[in-house]
Amino acid sequence: MEDLWNRSALELGELIARREVTSEEVTVHFFERIHRINPKIAAYVTLCEESALAEARTVDHRLAKGETPSHPLLGVPVSIKDLIETRGVRTTFGSTFFKDFIPELDAVLVERLRSAGCPILGKTNVPEFGGKFATDNQLFPPARNPWNLERSPGGSSGGAAAQVAAGLGPLAVGNDGGGSIRVPSSLCGVFGMKPHFGRIPSWPRHDAWSTLNHEGPITRTVKDAAALLDLLAGPDERDRSSLPDPGISYLAACDGDIRGWRVAWSPDLGYGKVDPQVQAVCEEAVRAFQDLGCEVEEDAPQWECPDKIFLSLIVPRMVAWLETLLPEGYEERIDPMLKVFLPMAEQLSGKDVAKAHFGPDEVWDALVPFFRTYDLLLTPTVAVPPYELGIFGPSEVAGEPVGSALLPFFTFPFNLTGQPAASVPAGFTGEGLPVGLQIVGRRYREDMVFKAAARLEEVRPWADRWPRVAY
Repeated sequence: MEDLWNRSALELGELIARREVTSEEVTVHFFERIHRINPKIAAYVTLCEESALAEARTVDHRLAKGETPSHPLLGVPVSIKDLIETRGVRTTFGSTFFKDFIPELDAVLVERLRSAGCPILGKTNVPEFGGKFATDNQLFPPARNPWNLERSPGGSSGGAAAQVAAGLGPLAVGNDGGGSIRVPSSLCGVFGMKPHFGRIPSWPRHDAWSTLNHEGPITRTVKDAAALLDLLAGPDERDRSSLPDPGISYLAACDGDIRGWRVAWSPDLGYGKVDPQVQAVCEEAVRAFQDLGCEVEEDAPQWECPDKIFLSLIVPRMVAWLETLLPEGYEERIDPMLKVFLPMAEQLSGKDVAKAHFGPDEVWDALVPFFRTYDLLLTPTVAVPPYELGIFGPSEVAGEPVGSALLPFFTFPFNLTGQPAASVPAGFTGEGLPVGLQIVGRRYREDMVFKAAARLEEVRPWADRWPRVAY
């Protein structure tokens, strides 16, 4: 079949289960596309061609013997972000210090994907140690946005979002310490879910992001992401923050009505600025929730931008971790963006760092009354359309200078609180650049976020629109 690349993951799984196509044929099909298209966007940095084909053949052999698939993604290939350990496969963390590192262990989620029979296509591009909302490093060419090759795909899961957007694989796994799933999903026009903190076990927990990091799926469709979360969710003793089995199917939770839900819409979270085109696109998507029977009000939490809390937590952790991990003189070899952290850490006193640890409680206290009133909060994911390559983020929004590098990104507050949040494609600017709408749910309620996103996808479908580079 020539059109396998533009099928959803669930459609591919159904074809494989019915033996209308083999997992090997699907996997070969995507490798052919990767070899042709990836040089233009640098989404993948390491391919697992031989092992992926062997994994696919194993699935086909099981099905040929009459085995009934235990889940709907059996045989469907997946990519893994290069910040996540893969046994026997180079994992660089986007750093020259790890350019030849081959882990001896799989991360928990990789173990689960292998056990589920999802062939691993390869590792996707990241910034060094996930340190910025762009995807370039000193090892590989920069990842490019499939909708405009001179624009950034965002970060730090930029390679993952770019590969899904360009049709180089139906499923991607990323992680999100401050928006690293949602930002690139928004900028690349795909769906990305940050589940509740601990929903997918994160082990090894070895880096500075461990107290903020959420593992999660990036896909073209909402139901594909829900099916992938069904495979990845559940406790693991190695991650003491991992949550108990939720006892539900997220795929099944995508069905159902949202009529009567109370939904808050905030174009700026009460403290930011927004590009007029981004706001207009998001407002049109928000009107769809009214059409779906939701009670929509414009409202925002009563808080100040928590950027100082976030930075006071992550900056000293990152610097302490780098000093522990890397050899003396590392400062001259790391990404310039990470180098910015060094003087910032020096300026923070021990008391400043201690105070920052109370910050997430302050943020949560502002949200508790808000989510007693509302079922969901809608915001733009990013305040601007995709920005140029090679920068952390935009220097201005709506013609005004950005006071804080984090200000254009409405994602990081919800890493402080840990609650589920997704970026859904909302539409496109006049220049044909994608815009994402963030859906934030109550804690532990990924099911509500999926249901709302699925209803939006039904009335405003996006999966059939592809960037030119995909053809």
